Amino acid sequence: MKSTWIKGLEGQELEEVKSAFFAGGHLRERLKELLESKIKENNKRRITKEGYESPSWGYEQADCNGYERALLEVISLISQKNED
Repeated sequence: MKSTWIKGLEGQELEEVKSAFFAGGHLRERLKELLESKIKENNKRRITKEGYESPSWGYEQADCNGYERALLEVISLISQKNED
């Protein structure tokens, strides 16, 4: 669990967030699978030949990169490993 989840929390609220996080293990794992699937779809779209013909190809690549980076950040937030 990343410390981001409990930063600034104390007492009962802290314990409730910890408890909810660890109780939702199966749900978090399913969400991770869904997000990884989105990353794969994004990568397939990024490497199509048709994409090279677009005059805004560079912007589209930057958008794909940002989208993937955001999904990876969410995956890191829901991971049980403490990876601060």
